[in-house]
Amino acid sequence: MKHHYPDHLKIEVLQHLEKVGSVTQAARKFSIHPSTVYGWKHIGLAAFRQRASLCPPPVSPAPTDPNARIQRLEQENAVLREAAKLYFGYK
Repeated sequence: MKHHYPDHLKIEVLQHLEKVGSVTQAARKFSIHPSTVYGWKHIGLAAFRQRASLCPPPVSPAPTDPNARIQRLEQENAVLREAAKLYFGYK
């Protein structure tokens, strides 16, 4: 089974690797297979930092105010309606 690890974890693992100098130790600490860490090492810390900086910030949690939630859902529904019109040719 192939895992998808977030860039922030890859950065953390590679920073730890720089400290300890051992792929095996870094892999063991984060419970990741050493060959995965070797692959990340080959790509490089700078590449993952750059990729992480290009990613949008995490989406904030849904508002707890019911009216704000309703407004957000109405906006999402409007976007979905427009997409359905374009995709299915509805008027």
